[in-house]
Amino acid sequence: MKKTKKTRQKESSREFFEKLRPKFLDWRPLTEEEKALEVTARREAREAELKKVTELAKLRDVEKAASRKRYRAGAPNPKRRQRG
Repeated sequence: MKKTKKTRQKESSREFFEKLRPKFLDWRPLTEEEKALEVTARREAREAELKKVTELAKLRDVEKAASRKRYRAGAPNPKRRQRG
């Protein structure tokens, strides 16, 4: 069985070394506008998460209150004595 080599395109040395160049060297600091946008995005995300959490807490409290009512309505009152 004969092995065939995969033919690769020849790339220039410039392209080769550009691929090897670390990406962190291209990093640039954020502008003031980008910083402000990130801050507002984080604030909005935090507010949305807080709203979601409070809604879930309210629902949980409502469910707890409803289950307590059902439990109390279904069970006889142990403090009450039956006369007879």
